[in-house]
Amino acid sequence: MPLFPYRKVQLRDGVALAYLDEGHHRPLVMLHGFSGTAHSHLDTLVDEFRPDYRVLAPDLRGYGASRPPGRDFPLNFIERDADDVAALLDALGCNSSAVLGFSDGGEAALVLAAKRPDLVRGLVVWGAFGQVPPSVVRWLETLLPVEAWGEDLLEWRESLIAHHGQEQWPGLVTSYVECERALAAAGWNLPLGLADRIACPVLQLHGEAELRSNEKEVAQLASQIPHGRLQIVPSADHSLHREQPVLFANEVRAFIAQLP
Repeated sequence: MPLFPYRKVQLRDGVALAYLDEGHHRPLVMLHGFSGTAHSHLDTLVDEFRPDYRVLAPDLRGYGASRPPGRDFPLNFIERDADDVAALLDALGCNSSAVLGFSDGGEAALVLAAKRPDLVRGLVVWGAFGQVPPSVVRWLETLLPVEAWGEDLLEWRESLIAHHGQEQWPGLVTSYVECERALAAAGWNLPLGLADRIACPVLQLHGEAELRSNEKEVAQLASQIPHGRLQIVPSADHSLHREQPVLFANEVRAFIAQLP
């Protein structure tokens, strides 16, 4: 995939948020998930949609090109990401954008849509639950200790170092797992709790394989979004935009086309 250039905007607290700005026409915002960047998680989608939309895809604070500072995980990191994206859109003068959010980026997108309805005219989320499911915590705990990762995780380790710097290895993963444990123990469910305030249409996508482990959480989130539609994608898991790219792109295009 082409390596898209970054631009930067300075947030109020001095953090320089890097973002991709590709294409023209109405804005389409894309938010990556944990351990990713706009390039590593969303490069194929940026390339897919930039002929028809102005694609805005930040590296969330502490990730990739949005360093320094390095990424940390306070208990409000999802809300902080949502606030950062709102600040970016305000700085660019982008109101009423369509937003795509993957995994943690989807959680932040849900919070953004609830808190700033003026910025979001429609939302697509995938791999997002509105809370921290027990199955996710169980899987994350298999990643510890990170220093013991074997050959099966070598590619991910190399990607983490390449995109986020040697200095963030292995603390990036360890601190994330600890934060998710704490959030789960506290019953954190802010996106779910705010979901009934989301005024725009929402397409909630989940891979068929992922649904089997998180059916309760998926159903809870779907039931709380007033103008939401839940769709299960067959033969897909968490990264369904890579596992079923044609189906994903077609569903997103059809959804955005019917937005006001």
